Amino acid sequence: RRQELLSEARRSMKRCAEAVPVWIMPISIMAESFDPCSTRFDVVIIDEASQADLNALIPLYLGRQVIVVGDHEQVTPLGVGQGQAMLDNLRRAMLRDIPNAHLFDHQCSIYDIGRQSFGDAIRLVEHFRCVPEIIGFSNQLSYHGEIRPLRESNSTEIKPACVACRVDGVRERDTNPIEARRIIDTIKAMLRHRSYEGKTIGVISMLGEAQALLIQAMLHR
Repeated sequence: RRQELLSEARRSMKRCAEAVPVWIMPISIMAESFDPCSTRFDVVIIDEASQADLNALIPLYLGRQVIVVGDHEQVTPLGVGQGQAMLDNLRRAMLRDIPNAHLFDHQCSIYDIGRQSFGDAIRLVEHFRCVPEIIGFSNQLSYHGEIRPLRESNSTEIKPACVACRVDGVRERDTNPIEARRIIDTIKAMLRHRSYEGKTIGVISMLGEAQALLIQAMLHR
């Protein structure tokens, strides 16, 4: 009954949308829940807009005012490069009179479109999340050293906060076994160290899902 219940929820939403002062939801759920013909919000905020694709145009249509929050130095939407030829044909056929029509594809985020359409953004330069040693790499690489870290280095118990480690591994198809082995050995050493008692450990793989699955399998073994 999924489709029947979704349709009924959408009809009911017309009556209850204004009763709730703030709605927070993913774009996909928003698109299923609100009728764009009858729903208007005073303000729509698109968060992490640099990772949002063209589907984010749907909530933009529902807002009298729009705030787009993002960072063009962050990763792009997941759909980059998918079906590009088909999108090019559709854009040429359907968007002839639309300003900046060249931006409407899987290679641009909704943040890119907003930036091109309305000019540069209000830039926030104060950083509260990471200690300076961690945000420092991104600060120099992407922000010309203009980010001001406001968290004290002494706010973390474990020192140093960041250690660079070069691994002589090579990529084999979609994995790097030598790098994975080094990560496992590092975690095993951390588990024996008193400084990490009661701490959780996260592993972030920039190589892709296959490398993450390899590391997970090696951890379980």
